Amino acid sequence: MLIRIVWPRGPICPHCGERDLHYLKEINPDYRGGLGRWQCRVCAEAGDPGRGGTFTPLTGTVLEGLRIDVRTLWLIAASFAQGQASVETAKEARVNRHTTDRLFRLCRAALYEGRSTEPLALTIEDIVELDEVYITAGLKGRAGGLELEREPRVRGLKRRGRGTWDSDRLPVFGLICRRGEVRLFVLANVQTETIRPIVEQMVQRGAQVYTDGYCIYHFLSRQGYRHQFVNHGAGQYALDLDGDGRCEVHCNTVECTWSWLRQMVRTYRGVSKVYLPLYVAQFEFLYNRRQQNQWNRTLDVLQMLFQLDATRAADLLRQVETAEFAEVCPVAD
Repeated sequence: MLIRIVWPRGPICPHCGERDLHYLKEINPDYRGGLGRWQCRVCAEAGDPGRGGTFTPLTGTVLEGLRIDVRTLWLIAASFAQGQASVETAKEARVNRHTTDRLFRLCRAALYEGRSTEPLALTIEDIVELDEVYITAGLKGRAGGLELEREPRVRGLKRRGRGTWDSDRLPVFGLICRRGEVRLFVLANVQTETIRPIVEQMVQRGAQVYTDGYCIYHFLSRQGYRHQFVNHGAGQYALDLDGDGRCEVHCNTVECTWSWLRQMVRTYRGVSKVYLPLYVAQFEFLYNRRQQNQWNRTLDVLQMLFQLDATRAADLLRQVETAEFAEVCPVAD
């Protein structure tokens, strides 16, 4: 199954791109617990200075050089797709915690890179809810190599209200289409200028948009959206505009999503803010596949992992660790 994920159309030499089975030969099917080892005659006859034209399904991927067997890799991917912590997974898989930490981080990077940038609402009949949540996530130790500019906290942050990157309460902006998918963005701050390009890309103009009474959403009506809101400050959480007894104006759907996001973050006993975008990408992936079983979610995780370019993965993790992402609104060009 793993080989079919990597090579859906049959083996391909990662060195020269050869696909013809006449030149590709499996020389050791039991290599690495059934992963298999192939040889490319084109590379071998050309005097390949590497391994004589030999390769495995992991050659050329972000998992090249991985030393665990295939069953353990599959178990770790399944645990990740289930939302387990790396410490728990390491004990179950009987591997070092640093192994699961590295694989989990690569999986999150793959999900972050592969997250959908397609519009959330394509027609004016769609109903979209917008809201923001603030996740307490500071700098843990020297996470990402960033030096602390303060003394370690005793009991963590206890602040209430809105926050920013600098206050260690990171805003997560969310858009959810009713009976559809969710899109989540970790931002340095939540302001009209920050969220406007996201809304314009993700939501078709003319669509029905429901929010709370926060002033950053006042631009929606001027931009051509059918905007309705509820005033939480006045104890208003749902409105029935047409008198049919059904309160259609609310943002409870996206607010329920926040409770699940906080529950997932608590699983990891605190998340450094430099890595929060990766965790949010993982949550978005799991939420949008909540109707699938664990087997299909595991297949999707592995497929996205093998599609991740190794160079791009290293660059992405460097940007995340140095907090460069906080300076840019993460919307597709």
